[in-house]
Amino acid sequence: MASKSGAVISALITLVLFVGIPYMLPSYIPADLLAQVESSGFDLAGFTNQIMIIGAVTAGLTLAVGFVNPSSVLSLILRIAQAGLSLVFIVVFLGAGNIAGLGYTEFEIAMEGVTSSIAMDLRVFVYISIASILLKMVQVYLEWNEERIEAAPPGRIAP
Repeated sequence: MASKSGAVISALITLVLFVGIPYMLPSYIPADLLAQVESSGFDLAGFTNQIMIIGAVTAGLTLAVGFVNPSSVLSLILRIAQAGLSLVFIVVFLGAGNIAGLGYTEFEIAMEGVTSSIAMDLRVFVYISIASILLKMVQVYLEWNEERIEAAPPGRIAP
């Protein structure tokens, strides 16, 4: 019962942080700053939509993990999917909405006749995140295997 209520609370917090806040954020940005961001080529609406979609899916996975038996194969699949989705979130966030760039993004800002180009190369952080998430997936598998062995009936050797 505690894990189910914890999963519901965790899913609600995830929903508020990754869906509610990005949905409300553009209305709190001043109009002149919003116009400057849009003129630089940054798609703020697309970026917030990507974050909201990832947040909604993450909340659903968090809720599902709380209601599934920890020793089942479905639990393993859901937890690995959560880790993979966190990698997608990191790539989208570091790439400023450009998931194909894997952390490399370019912007052009024009002010008073002067154009400035900004290139953000954060690929090293994406590669570190990939290694970290792969290790997290291995950890999830090892924890699931331990849960599966503990859930086996007494006297039965788990396969």
